[in-house]
This record gives sequence, C-alpha cells and structure tokens, in this order.
Amino acid sequence: MNIPPIWTKAYYENTDRDGGHHRFAAYGWSFESLDEARRCAVERAKRIYRYIVDDHAEDGSLSEYEYSLGPIREEIVQELPGDDAPVAIVTRNRYGALVLNTAQVCFVDVDFPPPRTDGFFDALTMAFSPARREARRDALRQATIDRVTKWVQRNPERAFRLYRTPQGLRLLFTDRLYDPTSDETANLFEQLGADGLYVRLTKRQECFRARVTAKPWRCGCKKPPNTFPWEDKTAEDAYRQWEREYTELNVRYRACELYQTYGDVADIPSLRAIVRYHDQTARIDTGAPLA
Repeated sequence: MNIPPIWTKAYYENTDRDGGHHRFAAYGWSFESLDEARRCAVERAKRIYRYIVDDHAEDGSLSEYEYSLGPIREEIVQELPGDDAPVAIVTRNRYGALVLNTAQVCFVDVDFPPPRTDGFFDALTMAFSPARREARRDALRQATIDRVTKWVQRNPERAFRLYRTPQGLRLLFTDRLYDPTSDETANLFEQLGADGLYVRLTKRQECFRARVTAKPWRCGCKKPPNTFPWEDKTAEDAYRQWEREYTELNVRYRACELYQTYGDVADIPSLRAIVRYHDQTARIDTGAPLA
C-alpha cells in the first residue's frame, strides 16, 4: 500500500533571469524519516518553480510528474495488523472522514448516475416537479442495481456483499483476495462500471479504499479548519477540536447499509477481519440515516 506515514511541507526560493524572486511550497513524504520527507518536498517545490518560472524547460506538463501522481496526503489513524504487514490502514481523508485502505480485500464503488433531461419540456417539468425528479433518480438507481444483478448472473462463482451508500453502491468481495494493481482488477472495475475517481485512487494508492464514516456536511458538521500535516501545535489543536465535534455527530449516521449478500465469506482471517471492521465502523446495522 502506497500510504506514507511521514509528511511535511517545505519551500524552494530562487530568482529568475529578470531578477524576480519566487517562492513555492510543496508537500513531501517518506516511509523512513522526516529528513527524507523534507528533501522530497523541496525537490517537488523546485520542480514547480522550474515548470512555472523557467517556461516548462525541463519538466513537461505538471500533470505528468509526481506532484500530481504521488500518494494521497492523509493522516494514518490505525493499522490492522497482519502476519508480515498491515492488512489494512485506516486514514483520515482531506475532509476528515475515516477511510479503510486494504491491501488485498477488494472494494468497488459504483455511483448512481445523475438524472438527465430529454429536451426543453422535460427539463421544465423536472424543474417544477420534485416527484418527477425523485422518480427519475429512483429509476436510475434501480437500473444501476439491475446492472450489478445481471453481472452476478454472468459470474455466479463470485461472492460479495452489496451495500447502499448515499450516492451509489459498494461491493465488498468475499470470495478471495485480489491485487489492486492487476489487470484482473482493472477488468472487474470496467465490467461493474466503477467510479472513475475510485479507479484512479486505487491505482495511485496501490490499495482498495472504502469511506467508513459520514461526510461532515451530511451530518451537520463544518469542514475541518486545516489539513494534515499541521503547521504547528496550534493548528493541530484546532483540528483535534473539530475532530471531536465531528466524531460526536458521526454516531448519529452510517456510511452505508447492507443491501444484499452473494455467496459466503471465505475462510481467510484477514478478509473476515476487514468485513467485521468495515461493518462495525460504518455502523451498517444501526438504522441511522445514510451520510
């Protein structure tokens, strides 16, 4: 799993050929030390300088180098231990929700498509008819579920748990372990119509991901005051205060609900442990509103 535990922010300053002074910041990461993370941050800031100030002389497009292709910057909250390495790492994402990252237990996110209108009169009717909008959304939700059901009929050997999320479906495969970077997984994502952002994050982090607590704005909580890593203790204290408020509100909601099960959970300890953690932390059996 490409989830570095150490992050820091650093700067690079230089003067251009016309005498103008520039200062750029970037975050760097490391699995080993703060010094290595700082060197990484300085190098990334330097590359931004070269791209912006030196007319792209050496680095090509910003979207092509590691500033945009590096790991996601998230605080590690907990590790679920395995025999040789963690089988899962729980992180807190940019807006403060907990995310379960798994090395080999496959999650697939499938979003419900947004309602679309068919011409001017249909758009006008949708604009003034909440019932029609909701009926259209229900039809699209059911079509998405039907697509997954048809996939199951074509692949009866697969076993998974199907969950409803606020805006889509989540599949947790329970038949065996999977490689998040394999062609098999990429094909599985394509067959199921997995969310494009989720597909990219899986590849980028070299793991599967599942949000297991509510999005703050869905449970009446403001957004975090800042992001990890914190500039100083004052910034972290402000974040921890927000975290306590968010945690108190989160217990009134659930991240998903179990919709259907297909097949059994294989007798693999790491798989069973992740199913238990996911279902408990997402609070699937509480009957609370989805958030």
